Amino acid sequence: MIRGKQAFIIFFFIFSCEEKIPDHADRFTTWEITGGDPSTIRYSSLDQVNLENIKELKPAWVHHSGSLANVQCNPIVIGRRLFFTTGLQELIALDATNGEEIWRFKPVFDRVIRPEFLHVNRGVAYWTDGNEESLFYPSGNFLNAVNAKDGKSLLSFGKKGQVNFNAALQFEPSRMGITSSGSPIIYKDLVIVGCSSWSHGANVSAFNVVTGKRAWVFHTLPQPGQPGYQTYGDVDYWKTGAGVNVWGGFSMDEENGIIYFGTGQPKADFYRPENPGRHLFANSTVALDAASGKRLWHYQYIHHDLWDMDIPCPPVLTKLNINGKETLAAIQVTKTGNTFIFNRITGELLNKVEERPVPASQLAGEAAYPLQPFVLWPEPFSKQEITPDDYTPISQEESRSALERILNSDLKRFDPPSEKGIIYYGLHGGAEWGGPAYDPETNILYINSNEIAWHIQMLNLNPAATSSSRIEIHPGLLLYNTKACVVCHGADLKGTDNRPSLLNLKAKYTEEQLVKRIRDGGGEMPAFGSLDVEELNALVAFLLNQKIDSNIKSLRDSKPVYSVRGYNRFLDRNGYPATKPPWGTLNALNLNTGKLDWRIPFGYYPELLDKMGITGTENFGGPLVTKGGLLFIGATRDEMFRAFDKRTGELLWEYKLPFGGYATPSAYVIDGKQYIVIPATGGGKLNTTSGDVMIAFSL
Repeated sequence: MIRGKQAFIIFFFIFSCEEKIPDHADRFTTWEITGGDPSTIRYSSLDQVNLENIKELKPAWVHHSGSLANVQCNPIVIGRRLFFTTGLQELIALDATNGEEIWRFKPVFDRVIRPEFLHVNRGVAYWTDGNEESLFYPSGNFLNAVNAKDGKSLLSFGKKGQVNFNAALQFEPSRMGITSSGSPIIYKDLVIVGCSSWSHGANVSAFNVVTGKRAWVFHTLPQPGQPGYQTYGDVDYWKTGAGVNVWGGFSMDEENGIIYFGTGQPKADFYRPENPGRHLFANSTVALDAASGKRLWHYQYIHHDLWDMDIPCPPVLTKLNINGKETLAAIQVTKTGNTFIFNRITGELLNKVEERPVPASQLAGEAAYPLQPFVLWPEPFSKQEITPDDYTPISQEESRSALERILNSDLKRFDPPSEKGIIYYGLHGGAEWGGPAYDPETNILYINSNEIAWHIQMLNLNPAATSSSRIEIHPGLLLYNTKACVVCHGADLKGTDNRPSLLNLKAKYTEEQLVKRIRDGGGEMPAFGSLDVEELNALVAFLLNQKIDSNIKSLRDSKPVYSVRGYNRFLDRNGYPATKPPWGTLNALNLNTGKLDWRIPFGYYPELLDKMGITGTENFGGPLVTKGGLLFIGATRDEMFRAFDKRTGELLWEYKLPFGGYATPSAYVIDGKQYIVIPATGGGKLNTTSGDVMIAFSL
């Protein structure tokens, strides 16, 4: 057997000599599915807009939805109609040649939902039998079925056109809190949806496209008797735990009937005491038989994730020539800035990865996994670790402050969360939910990457714990920190990103109203129906600043209990990243060589241009690559829409959008004219001004 360095050299030679195997180009002339086609490679073979005429590209039409909220939906185009969802979860059909509205569908919610709580939707699925046409998309706790011709609910589907994600699962629907944000995908007569929950385990479910009857369910947090059940140590975790969410969408090998998706981490994100094990199927790419939901293979990128490094997007599917043999491949990018390559039929890993020992956790009760995967090839597309010289050069004062925090924190990849604190890259990327674009002409993967560091510190909520002590803090505060409320609303209750503040709730809610809000959730606010009456009352008392004498059984534990102090980007006092630029990059990864053909800073802060140049910014939304030699992408906080030479990374064209374009663009052709369309609605995790624009460009 060949081992070590010699094996790696041979492996590298085999891979670097491979030639791409072209797919049939005609499948890439339309955009009828999220990501362009079932392989989600975000590639268009249209070339009317090209390197020679890109400077002539200009707006063709603009549509205003009236919903001033972030849109992350990748629009689809069927014939002459364009379909997308708004920030208010409405489904809109437009004439794709001029942007005129054809119809608008408004979903029915089971409760009044404030706009800031509406759940993000990233795509719409289309089905037809040649006569009937249906559209499927999630809103809140429901999957909607809509007639694509007239925008009316399909009354044969579920209950008056809706299926409740929470029904017919392991607990009563009011306790589950299941929602969905990724685009569904169609396989024959099934619509397949990835589901999320912050109070129970998530799943992938398939529903009949006509009746809405659930055909199968795959529990990503395994239940008794299912593979992976024993990897949580605590065999009751399937009841008491939560997460392993499927929120990034799907790719599909239609010929072989296989769907692929990535999963999130278990909850809580940074501390899960006395729960040792790998925690399957968290932080994994999973392949299922699309007809039955049976697991075919999986690969886990992080074992027992303590860093919130979920898989943000599905793998892209292509064909590679490996050692003279055509291989069906799946290519997965991650928040760690690494790329993994698989035989998509067998799950065999085709790139070079090494499992290495990593530090143990210093938090009482936490059993961090002793090994983690490190990628040796291909090279990473984002920074891997903070170093002592990785501090901002923006000013001497900010440099000193950043360096002091760096020197007083743990910095190595997979250093576990601690009271001291860790600073690391990830959490919002490397890669994000926009995913990469893949060019079958050149075998190059294009990835926009976040280079934003995060500073995570843990707080011991019961520091005086002894064998006979009791938790002295307000029991509602403990619940607030251990039930994921702190994730969205912060340790200071002031809110995070654009999630609302919980200060002064007395002016907004009575006790009864707040109990109902927490129990039922709504939109982006997950339901916490698993809390019993006593726990709910304790949490509400804390939020309303009331004292309580509680004897809640779950709060009697005398052991230390830790919570994250907050989800904090590593920023300077002016809100800029406290590390060296670039703070966001655009990358071209050559899969023949495993090397980056080019890498450029992506986006800028206008006020810093004269002083620091193009620094890159945090970015959300993915790229589109075309046969015309172009790479189109919005994504950056400077609200620009750009086209680059895909061979060199040279900026060829840019357009200032009315609001940030934090979604992946689509390409289509009608009457011989090529269009590039992108939602421009701002908001989102970059929290720029919100708008309501869908804008298409043509020559």
